[in-house]
Amino acid sequence: HQVANLHTVLRPYLLRRVKEDVEKSLPPKEETILEVTLTPIQKQFYKAIYEKNTAFLFKGTKPSNAPSLMNVMMELRKCCNHPFLIRGAEDRIIDDAAEAEYKSLTPNEQIYREIDYAKLTGEQLVKSSGKFVLLSKLLPKLQSGGHKVLIFSQMVRVLDLIQEL
Repeated sequence: HQVANLHTVLRPYLLRRVKEDVEKSLPPKEETILEVTLTPIQKQFYKAIYEKNTAFLFKGTKPSNAPSLMNVMMELRKCCNHPFLIRGAEDRIIDDAAEAEYKSLTPNEQIYREIDYAKLTGEQLVKSSGKFVLLSKLLPKLQSGGHKVLIFSQMVRVLDLIQEL
């Protein structure tokens, strides 16, 4: 009863519009569900979070920058979206990639060539998440075909990462 009264009082102050009332020319929504596998990095972090493997999760980081295991389900959701959402994972993934790139150089190149961290971060942003690998392939094709894409996410930080693509 109180809720109904509140709705009556608030109704003149709220603007609620439906898509059909605003834009008549929109085509019907087309939804396609694609299942994406986790990348090897995601699988490593997923398993470590699931098993609460603190030795893996805290390796090379201060405890203040380590993932919280208070809410394992939330950490697993973050991992499935993108491991960069896990506290401390982004720095570790990029450092590991930089170390691998450094080891792939010849001794002479190791002396004179600097690691391009901006490029490395961009590459790892895509390579670290199965969803981002798919997006990096799918979005250019859709854009070249003149399609418009609207991406929703329950996690604002996922949208922040997509913006960096």
